[in-house]
Amino acid sequence: MDDFAAQFRRLRSLLAAFLLPEFTAALVPLIRPALRLGAGGGAPVHLGGAPLLPHGVPWPRWNGRPLDFLGAIDFAELAGFGDIRGLPTSGRAAFYYATATPRPWGDEAAQRDGWRVLSGDLRPATPPSDALTFRRTHLYAAPFLSLPSPQELPMRRLEAACRGFLPVYEQLHAAWSQYAWPDGMPAHQLGGWPTLVQRPLGPDCLYASTGRALDSPQPPPLSPDEEGAVDDWRLLLQLDSDQRLGWYWGDPGRVYFSARPNVPLEESWLSLQAT
Repeated sequence: MDDFAAQFRRLRSLLAAFLLPEFTAALVPLIRPALRLGAGGGAPVHLGGAPLLPHGVPWPRWNGRPLDFLGAIDFAELAGFGDIRGLPTSGRAAFYYATATPRPWGDEAAQRDGWRVLSGDLRPATPPSDALTFRRTHLYAAPFLSLPSPQELPMRRLEAACRGFLPVYEQLHAAWSQYAWPDGMPAHQLGGWPTLVQRPLGPDCLYASTGRALDSPQPPPLSPDEEGAVDDWRLLLQLDSDQRLGWYWGDPGRVYFSARPNVPLEESWLSLQAT
């Protein structure tokens, strides 16, 4: 894939070909550098493998269940790509999640302990016998430019300002996504804008029994608070295949998860084979 400068020229030309100049001018500042994780080339990133925990920290648990170690990122190894908003420039972070059903979304207080991001002096740790483990998988980070999903608040604001913008942008976003993730490769990424999904109502989702209508494909109208909100959500890590799991930094930090019903996470969260 091209470097950031070449991608920026390509992306700006794509936007300018289909959007009015004022919309292109509004979108360009929203473009965010990111790192996609795939096979071959770039800086190595290792997921799965031997668990890591900070010295003296007990194995994280949620509702009596041990969390499962998904992997650890060494951000110092990625410093050569420059400053990417939302990513640390040094240190390591270990990611844990309750992968067995029922799985947490993490955006309600009772579910927050269903995921952890731990940093500091990470050392090898022995997992409990009932914790899932994943094989060590080698991925490689490569630069790409991310665009906000059509469901993001800034896009809804532009649609409110000029009806008809969003359908055109949806097609442009889909075209750029195909360029960034060719041949249906999973959208594993570090930093940038997240790839949003609608929430499922299935037996493995904690919202399934609440009766709340959370799977509407249409975004709700802007609230008075949203109209004046500052959009400062940042994506740290996202893993994507048939299911998607992403850690978002903001105030407060949140983790979101989406899955097809009855598909075990351990069967699909890493669709790339170990090398």
